[in-house]
Order: sequence, then C-alpha cells, then structure tokens
Amino acid sequence: MDLFPVFSCLKPPVCRLAVPLVLLSLVAQGLKAEEYLDSTKQTLAIQVQHAIYNDDFALADSIGQVLIDKYAEDPIGPFSRSAALLGRMFDREEAEPRDSLLALLDIADSLAGCIRDTCSNATAAWMSFFRGHVRSYRAMYESRFGSKLKALRLGFDILSEYEKGREFDSSCYDLYLGLGLYHYWKSSKGGILRKVRILKNEMQRGIDELRLAADSSRISREAARNSLIWIWLDQKEYDSALTLSLRMSEQFPDGKLFLWPAAQAYFKKKQFSKAAGIYNRLRQRLEADPGNYYNLIECDYQLYRCYEEPGDTVSMKSLLERFRGYREQIPDDTSRRQRDKLKYLIQAARSRYPSD
Repeated sequence: MDLFPVFSCLKPPVCRLAVPLVLLSLVAQGLKAEEYLDSTKQTLAIQVQHAIYNDDFALADSIGQVLIDKYAEDPIGPFSRSAALLGRMFDREEAEPRDSLLALLDIADSLAGCIRDTCSNATAAWMSFFRGHVRSYRAMYESRFGSKLKALRLGFDILSEYEKGREFDSSCYDLYLGLGLYHYWKSSKGGILRKVRILKNEMQRGIDELRLAADSSRISREAARNSLIWIWLDQKEYDSALTLSLRMSEQFPDGKLFLWPAAQAYFKKKQFSKAAGIYNRLRQRLEADPGNYYNLIECDYQLYRCYEEPGDTVSMKSLLERFRGYREQIPDDTSRRQRDKLKYLIQAARSRYPSD
C-alpha cells in the first residue's frame, strides 16, 4: 500500500544475540528503567493515536517510524506502526496486508520480551503492556477477518500478560485498559456460563478499570474513553454514550470512529432525524472513497432504517436509488460478509418500488 513506507527496513522478529546490548542501547538513549516512558515517547505515542482517530493513517505510520528511528531496540515503534496499520485495515474493512501487520507485531513482541527479562519492575510492566496489546491486536484481527476460535484462544494469553504487568507495577495505569476490556466483555458476552456462575460477573470491575485508565493512564486515556462509549451502548446507557462520542468526535473532527456510536445512540433513543444526520455525514466521507464498499453498505442500511422508522418515503427512495448506483460494483467478498444487509436493501427496493 503506497500510503505506507515499505516494511523491508524492519529487522526480523528475533532477539539480539546479546541481551546486554539492548540495555546498553537504552542507556545510550538516556533512558533509566524507572523512567521508561519519557516525555518524548509519551508525546509521540499520543500523536500516533490522535492521527489514527483523525483517519490520518499515513501520518500515524510515519510517527511510528520516527519512534523506530529514535528508539531502535524498543517495542514502541513497531507497535505504533502496527496500530496505524490495523486502524487503517479496520477503517476500510480490509484484511490485507496481513503479513505486514503480523511482522510488526512479532517484532514488538520479541523486543518487549527481550527487555522484560533483564529490566526493572517499572519497565517490565510496560513491556507486559506491549505484549498484552500485541495479543489483543492479533485477537482483534482474527475476530474481524479470520478465525473467531483463534481470537477466543488468545483471550487467556492477553489476560496473563496484563496481570503480569500489574504484578510488576500496579501503578502502570495503562494496563487497566486491557484488564478492563477483558473483565467487562468476558462477563457481558459470557451468556449461560455467567448465568450458571462458571464465569464471574466482572462487568463493574471492568468499567472501574477503564475509568481508571481514562483518568490516570499515560497514553491510553482516549482509548479507554472509546471503550467506555461501546460499553455504555451495551449497557443501554445511551445518553452517556452519546455525550462522550460527540465530545470525542469534536476532538477528532476528521475521523469517522466516534460518529458511528453517536449515530447508533441517537437511533436507540428514537431520535431518527439526528441519527440520519450523522449517518449522512459518514456517508459523504465513505462515498468519496468507498474502498470495498463494506462500510458504505453498513451506513446505507442504518440510514435506511432511520428513514423507515418514521416513514420518510421520499428519503427512503432517494437512498435506494443511490444504493442501486453502486450495487454492481460491490466485490464478492463484501457481498458475502454483508449478505444480510444487502438482502434487506434489495428486498426493500423490490417491495417498495417494484416498477423501478
């Protein structure tokens, strides 16, 4: 993908032959183990996230490369580039380039493991943070594009890394982002296993941990707030989800990420006109660069429902005409993944406007 520099400049994901060289490199960069996340790293890591939230994935990747150049033996650089790449893949609903993503994650994991073996507890907590996130990113990729069974199997490894980090240093509050996500969604999606008490209900614990990360973490505050938005939606606390998603969308006006939950919250509150307004904002951006059409279909399906609920037949017909304009361009893989929503729109067009 020409938006990103070639990945061949990255070294293979293996530990260096002599671990002390890693430590000498860190010392040469002026880093003390107790001061792992210096102000430069923190600033650049936050800039990566802000670029991702504003849909500027090329900028996020270039900042990640700056981190690699400045901290060559540190996982923060390849990890940041993996975040930029995964963000772009999720934004466009594209499964490739899988190999590039996995290579970056392997490098970050390997470097974190090498450092954690010989560093102080404070630094080891951060290395566990990276190793937990590496596994989380793998699970996210598998859940979206690959095997949900693989994603499930990664779950316990993810938890183990974050818990190790907490054992090293419980004041590393960024760890509570991962812990909170695990505890909440494991409980929320536990189903019958939670009801028969095989799994404990730790949803409130997860929410408390995410709030701690949102208030006190060094580089994970916005990520924790984003996670809380989706938890409020899951909890049917639509006002809370709406307030936070609108605030975040104002903070990152060029991104689409926070518009989706805002529109969903309005829809759940039966404020269909306001939901349609946000979906139309999303649609304008998606129509300019539809990619594989997955998200444009998603948006049109949701937008049609916003018009269908109050019976706005004029807007419904206009939307279906626009849908018909790109229907033949939808790739087969997207048609398969969006089968149900495509079927809904096609049947709506046939039943409401059979003569068209």
